[in-house]
Amino acid sequence: MKGTGALTYKNGNVSVNTQCWFELAKPIAAKTYIGCSATHMLTKKNSFGKKREGIYLPDKQTNRRGIFIHMGNNAAWSDGCIVIKEQEVLKIWNSIHPKDASNVTVTVKNI
Repeated sequence: MKGTGALTYKNGNVSVNTQCWFELAKPIAAKTYIGCSATHMLTKKNSFGKKREGIYLPDKQTNRRGIFIHMGNNAAWSDGCIVIKEQEVLKIWNSIHPKDASNVTVTVKNI
C-alpha cells in the first residue's frame, strides 16, 4: 500500500511545503535522522538522464542501508523512500552545501 503526506523544509531563504508519497509496507520510523546528506543515487536517473539527486537518511536500526527523499510523481515511485516532485527535490538539494557531507538533520513525523 502507498501513502501520502506533507513534507516541509526550511533552510535560509529556501522554503518547501509539498505533498509527499511513501510506501506503507516499508514504514519509515518517526524520529530524527542525523548525518544525512545531499547526494546522488547510484542506480537511478533524473529527468535529464543524469544521476538522480536525493537526500540520504542513514538508518542503521533496521535492515535498510538507508532511506532517500527523491523525485517522483506519485506513490508508485516509492520503494521504501519518501518521494516528492523533482522541482521540489532540486530546491532542497541545491540549498545544501557541501554535498555528501553528512551535514543534514531530517525529522520524520507521523509516517
